[in-house]
Amino acid sequence: MSFAENFRNARMKAELTQQQIADELGLDRSAIAHYEMGDSMPNARNLQKICELFNITFDELFKK
Repeated sequence: MSFAENFRNARMKAELTQQQIADELGLDRSAIAHYEMGDSMPNARNLQKICELFNITFDELFKK
């Protein structure tokens, strides 16, 4: 799996919407959609927040 797939799966497992994640990260919802489509990647600060939000490790987020 790619980052995009792992990110989307973690979001779905947490039962959060793209908008809820965007609000937590201080981003526009479209940024979250771009992460899930693999069009862009979050910066280091937001990667850390994502891991904390989903209670997963960086390795889990990027595992193949």
